[in-house]
Amino acid sequence: MAKPAKPGEPATQIIPADRGQRAPADMDNMMTTVRSVRVGRLIVTDGPGKGQSIEFYQGSNSIGRDATKNVVAIDFGDAAIHREHHAYLTCNKGVCTLSDNGKQNPIKVNGRMLEGETKVGPGDEIMLGVTKLRIELG
Repeated sequence: MAKPAKPGEPATQIIPADRGQRAPADMDNMMTTVRSVRVGRLIVTDGPGKGQSIEFYQGSNSIGRDATKNVVAIDFGDAAIHREHHAYLTCNKGVCTLSDNGKQNPIKVNGRMLEGETKVGPGDEIMLGVTKLRIELG
C-alpha cells in the first residue's frame, strides 16, 4: 500500500516481509528503498532500553535516534546517540559490517574504538553512547 508523501519527502511503500511482518523503509540519501529481508536484531544489553531489541535488514541500515530518518532507531533516552546516522550496519550475502561513515561518532566494537569500518557477527558487542548492543543474526 502506498503512503502519500508529505511536501519535500519521497513517497514510500511498505511491503509485507516474510512471516507477514512489515518492514521499515530506508530513508538514507532521501532515496526510497523497501526493506523486506530481516537479517537479525540488535539486543540492548546495557543502558537505557535494556532488554529491548531492534531489527535490522539486508542492505544499509542507518543507526540513530530519529525513527523518521533511520532504519534502526534507538531512542531509549541515550542522548549520546546522534539523531541521524550515528553508525551504519550493512549486511549483504551473510556478511555484516559496521561503519562510522567517516564521522567522529564514538562507537566501540568488542571494547575497541571503531575507526572506519569493521566486520561484525553474532555475539559481537557494539557500544553507542552509554548503550551496549549485542548482534544476533537470523
